[in-house]
Amino acid sequence: MSHSSSYKGVVLGTGLLAMSASFSTQADEMDTILINEAFHSLLYLPVYVAKHEGLFNNHNIDVPVVRSAGSGPAALASVLSGESQFSVHGPEHVGFAQEQGGSGKAISAVANSAPVWVLAHPDLGYSSPADLEGKEVVVGLAPGTSNTLIRRLIEDAGLNGEVTVTEVQNGSELGPVLSGRGDIAVAYQPQVEQGISQGLEIIHAFTDDYPEYAFSTINTSQEMIDNNPDLVVRFVSAINDSLSLIHSDAEIAKAVARLEFGDLQGDVVDAAVQRMIDNNVYPESVMITEDAFANAIEMQQFVGNIQGEMYYEDIVDISFASDVLE
Repeated sequence: MSHSSSYKGVVLGTGLLAMSASFSTQADEMDTILINEAFHSLLYLPVYVAKHEGLFNNHNIDVPVVRSAGSGPAALASVLSGESQFSVHGPEHVGFAQEQGGSGKAISAVANSAPVWVLAHPDLGYSSPADLEGKEVVVGLAPGTSNTLIRRLIEDAGLNGEVTVTEVQNGSELGPVLSGRGDIAVAYQPQVEQGISQGLEIIHAFTDDYPEYAFSTINTSQEMIDNNPDLVVRFVSAINDSLSLIHSDAEIAKAVARLEFGDLQGDVVDAAVQRMIDNNVYPESVMITEDAFANAIEMQQFVGNIQGEMYYEDIVDISFASDVLE
């Protein structure tokens, strides 16, 4: 399955010695790094594909482990302290860190679009957000993006006070709806496909509302950018290769996802990955667009996480993505 280059076959005599010397030189040039992700998620599949399929290795980068930090701020703190080289989380955390004196930048897209879907039983009779009136919506805890998106949808529909919003732990949104204690569930993947497999249907897709949305980015420190730009551009190149592979060969992406999430049903994982490919949650390139950034930050402002302004040019460094895409 791996697309990484490898040494195969039997080589005798001086040929074996030459091959060993070549391998040693290549190993000496390999940069070993640590990636800290906010949490282990299908949304970060491009990172896992790059690791499993040897795409980091192709750019002389060794990633022994991708570590889950438990939150975006914790993942970024590891980068800013120099413990790890790259982090995966929303770009707003870079802005929050800058406000506290930290110096980092978002350098690559990894999860684009707004990867949140609204589900209900087929007999609900939903045709537009106006049909949320009088319903009970079950969603993950604030200030999560799913919570923010549904509250924004309710407000835009003029239904404040007309919809009951019940918050539950992230990942448990389906239970109340499946048991009849709620009308509508708002969820991420793979819960969406799990709900569909149990008779629910998608009634609203926020990927349609926000096809450009910087949900998660690859981030690094300004020190890394200044002192080792070659490593940064090679890392971004590997992520871009991964995104290209995901879009050109969905079966490879699904196989990696099944490896990373072996506790989930394979058909659920496959369906989740395919839907996220189809809905551009895995973008076609590493470029963080201004529209994607603006939509993500505006939603954070709506919920009150951001009080002032965050500017694209202050938080996003597009130079590496630009170099890769030339």
